[in-house]
Amino acid sequence: MLCSKLTAQTALAMASIYKKQNSPFWFVQFIDADGTRRNKSTGFRADNPGETVKARALRAQLEAKELNRTAGEITGGNWDSWVPQYLERHCESPLTLERYLDAWKWLAFWLQEKHYHSPRAITYRNTLEYLDWRTSYKKKTGKTVGRNTAIFEIKTFALIMGEAVRLGHADANPLMSMKLKRDKAAKKPELTDAEISEIRAALKDEPEWMQTAFAISLHTGCRLRETRIPVNCIDFVENKITFPSPKGGEDRAFSVPMPTALRPLLERVRKSKQKFTVEFPFQPSRRWQQFFIKIKKTHLTFHCLRVTYVNRLRRAGVPREAAMRLVNHASELIHQIYQREKVEDVAQWRDAVQFAA
Repeated sequence: MLCSKLTAQTALAMASIYKKQNSPFWFVQFIDADGTRRNKSTGFRADNPGETVKARALRAQLEAKELNRTAGEITGGNWDSWVPQYLERHCESPLTLERYLDAWKWLAFWLQEKHYHSPRAITYRNTLEYLDWRTSYKKKTGKTVGRNTAIFEIKTFALIMGEAVRLGHADANPLMSMKLKRDKAAKKPELTDAEISEIRAALKDEPEWMQTAFAISLHTGCRLRETRIPVNCIDFVENKITFPSPKGGEDRAFSVPMPTALRPLLERVRKSKQKFTVEFPFQPSRRWQQFFIKIKKTHLTFHCLRVTYVNRLRRAGVPREAAMRLVNHASELIHQIYQREKVEDVAQWRDAVQFAA
């Protein structure tokens, strides 16, 4: 009953972005304060991944506003009047903002359903209820989210409640000391040579950006979004590649030697006059997820390429410090997470310890 009621409500209050045939910009459709459905240009270009992220963040923000309004007039610390603005101030990058706004969208669903119209209504106990509510709610696809996603959203809510206290909308933050145990994340596997060959063959029927991204990550271990390298960051004289905006932002920019196997591909990119090695479509990660489903390898993700590269470096005898430098790992702890030790890796030491007969 709860899910069917919620689905009926949200069907009328779901902002969306879309492209028009003869326009380079994303457009957004939403319901405004007087209940009128509006369509307008976001001003963000659809062919620019950075601006696409901003358009999606705007959609999430408008959607949260719609959801708050469907609960009726909210008084006493109206969530909608300050939460989106707080998240915008709190987040340093568009990607982070998009993630927080998406979390807020689901929190707004729950606040609406439970009629918690003021921060003063929030308690430790009723927030625990959110965990069960969120992990049991089915999307249109019939799928539910995992416990870790719900916990991230509760942590987002804890930040929001902290701001509510500072603004005087609540006397205390009941979520400040909340400790929830996360599910242990499944380790991403290392690709075998056979899997790499299968993927390469399957990619011949896919868009060129996927083929290019796969090759770059396979030979450098970089993350998906890092495969979009500005061509002016590729030095064909010094034979090096600079990743200007890796995970962690521009302060974590780094350079690596250009792998010999990549040079022909990068030369072709340069001759094509492209500004970047790849141009991503909308939701590139989801596109890769669909690809692995298509080739019946649902246990794989694009990030497996990074795991594979780290482990191949280790087996090649590359010192840990150099390997960390090549993949831009900030700590040995993070680097260790990527290790996939096999019995064969230590087989040479089988008789290292000897005892007298």
